[in-house]
Amino acid sequence: MTRWTRWWLRTHDPERNAAEYVTGELPRRARRWFEAHLLGCDECWQEVLLGRLGRRLAEETREQAPARLRDRVRAAVQLASSAGGTGVPDPSSP
Repeated sequence: MTRWTRWWLRTHDPERNAAEYVTGELPRRARRWFEAHLLGCDECWQEVLLGRLGRRLAEETREQAPARLRDRVRAAVQLASSAGGTGVPDPSSP
């Protein structure tokens, strides 16, 4: 039995259900059920709205790394991959 086989039989948990819905973690069948459930559940609908707002605010406040730092990281990754390394520097090497 998969995690979602009896999804609709779980305890009503608006915060968890809305979070899984907003992040896209729900499989198609559970998503369809939850979307129908939203039409009659103000508590879940509020959680979905809050989840969407939170994600939007987090994306809007995200800052890009400075150009010099991005260039250094790209160069380090390229150097490690062209040298046949794992891409992870060895902290014990000088």
